[in-house]
Amino acid sequence: MMATRLAYHLVKRLHGSVQQGSIVTFNVDAKSSKDLHQFLSTITEQSTTDMTEELPTVVILDNLHHVHSLSEVFNGFLSDRSATMPYIVGTMKQSSGSSTNLQLHHNFRWILFGNHMEPVKGFMSRYLRRKLISHEINCEQRSPDLVQVVDWLPQVWQHVNKFIETHNSADVTLGPRDFLASPMNIIASRSWFTDLWNYSIIPYLMEAVREGIQLYGKRGAFVDPTEWVLETFPWPAALDIEGEWPPLLKLRPEDVGYELSASNSSEEKEADECHRNGDVKKKKDEEDDPLMEMLIRLQEAANYTYSASLEETNANGSIKEMLRSPSQLSEAM
Repeated sequence: MMATRLAYHLVKRLHGSVQQGSIVTFNVDAKSSKDLHQFLSTITEQSTTDMTEELPTVVILDNLHHVHSLSEVFNGFLSDRSATMPYIVGTMKQSSGSSTNLQLHHNFRWILFGNHMEPVKGFMSRYLRRKLISHEINCEQRSPDLVQVVDWLPQVWQHVNKFIETHNSADVTLGPRDFLASPMNIIASRSWFTDLWNYSIIPYLMEAVREGIQLYGKRGAFVDPTEWVLETFPWPAALDIEGEWPPLLKLRPEDVGYELSASNSSEEKEADECHRNGDVKKKKDEEDDPLMEMLIRLQEAANYTYSASLEETNANGSIKEMLRSPSQLSEAM
């Protein structure tokens, strides 16, 4: 959305209006790196021929984080300094070493839009509210049930991202895009959210938590985010009577490997217990050793003899003090 608005701004600034074909979008996925390289090579060839009129003004490359090496994909394309080359607007989930290389050597400028700060933080709420208002204007009636859904979806997004940050990091939090497709119909929106939760959010949370455990270990108590979703579910209970709805999938600790952390803790406790038992056994073995037992008794006897002699010395000193003559005592006084 932000990339599209930026592309429209560039086209209007250069040509005054947006014409068909002036903005081209290429959606990148994990299997389209070669197609992207071919697409950019075609644009480079057109810029060096008489076919410059067919060139777009702005090319949007969406989801560049799926590309393994950005430098390889842009190789040859970025070396062309022709004035007819289009602007490139790319989007990606997080910065990487490749993006830093493009910024340093190829005049790219990366702008971070964090999910926890504006303009992204409040974007979903603003977008869905405009979408709802437009729907109510077209239908000429208010939709109080949809208002609750629209207010609830940004809370779900924040709750899910808080869960991800607890068990992984803010770099892998979800963006608002998946939630923007909510239908402005109370029944359709429930079906849409169920599919979104079961087939997109839950699988992503599983991978994110598993990765977080491998990188950072167990960082906090595990609380299934589905519980909060069910507790705050905004759709009317009457919809349950009208039709059968598939249940929302839950995220169990064993689904993400949390039982491994628990077993590790139990293993550590067993190791500590074995260590303590080993010390006790070692002490018992020393007591059963006849030579060690004889040395201990000799030491006790020596300590007893020394204590007896010390007591005898103190006693003799006290007797001598008592046998002193009164004159000696007066002199001493």
